[in-house]
Amino acid sequence: MMVGEDVITGVFDSGGRGYEVSYGFGIPSWKKVADHAIEGREDFKACVGKYDDKAEGADVLNFTYGPSTGGLTESIKFNIYTYGERILSLRPEPSYKDRKLQVSGSGLEMANLRIERYCGPLSPFYSGMLAAAVESVMGADQDNDLRLARVIMNEISRISDHIHVIAKLAEGASQNVAYNLLFALREKLLRLIARRFGHRYFFGINGFGGLVRSANFKGISSEVRAIVDEFRQIWIRLENSRIFIDRIQGTATLKRAWMVGPAARASGTHIDARMESSFLRYDDLDLHVSISSGADTLARTLVRVDEISESARIIERAESMIREVPVAGRTTKSEVNGEISVRAETPGGDSLMRVTLAKGIIEKIYIRPSSLQNLAVFAYAIRENLLTDFTFGYEGLGIHISELGGVL
Repeated sequence: MMVGEDVITGVFDSGGRGYEVSYGFGIPSWKKVADHAIEGREDFKACVGKYDDKAEGADVLNFTYGPSTGGLTESIKFNIYTYGERILSLRPEPSYKDRKLQVSGSGLEMANLRIERYCGPLSPFYSGMLAAAVESVMGADQDNDLRLARVIMNEISRISDHIHVIAKLAEGASQNVAYNLLFALREKLLRLIARRFGHRYFFGINGFGGLVRSANFKGISSEVRAIVDEFRQIWIRLENSRIFIDRIQGTATLKRAWMVGPAARASGTHIDARMESSFLRYDDLDLHVSISSGADTLARTLVRVDEISESARIIERAESMIREVPVAGRTTKSEVNGEISVRAETPGGDSLMRVTLAKGIIEKIYIRPSSLQNLAVFAYAIRENLLTDFTFGYEGLGIHISELGGVL
């Protein structure tokens, strides 16, 4: 299970020790706190499966929903407590099919290859965080062109993930034409990535101090813009579909201080780690943070729609500023010793990585992904909704189960 993981301001390592996170200049720092100060938090309880308010009674059913019973394509199990139609409470089991990625003990190049496969669709975010951590420990000055290149890769990946989320919502609402058009559009974007960067999920491109291979950034923003314009046309038809809007409006409504990403911004919270990132620095890219107030699946979708257009605009601005991206050089083991934490705004929200290095070897690595927070959002938001609302509450949060497997 997920015992030992961070819950935004509370962190739990595998030894059960509690920590608190603060964000001086966008780089998380860590201090030990008493376990009892965080073990009662509802987001922590939801993620580790500790429910003291589990629905019970003679007529309450534990309806199991997951890959063994159909319905989900990802390896997670949900225990849904219900009288038959309305969800009383929900207990997730993300370790139903346990997955641990062994990174500690690896050299830097091997660690990089493994961490980018931690969650394939989000590869540039996690490989970028690892690269930034190593570069910071080495005391290397950040190259501005490399920073812009990583911004472009991240924003393209953000567009891809947001389109995927909206396509899954369309599928759940039986909007089959929109569903197929959106997935075809995402495939077009993935092929653009493969053509420009050598792999459709950016595998093997991020290195330490530069990119491992050359990438063609000239004209990339116009290609991305054309895809985003197509998306907007599909979205106009979706938002005019009463069937689609009815299924997501008022569904899985929740507002909590510990929420991150589109879920937080859809509840009116002005929070976005890109505004505080120490290694990507969006300050000269004029980032606009999209905010909504409905706190439901519709509001989260509207935030994603706005962010797709905003990402296209950021890519255009970054391309106009980029000149020559450096090639990654090999690092010597004696250069890389220390511990540091970095963060990034993945499509799902604020994610953290803490890395301890000793002579060029990853001694210890810890990741708190946004999907951990969003799984907790889902567990609480879906209560009192109908079973038929499950798909919209779950898919609308953009949860990646691969992020919940953890790293060693």
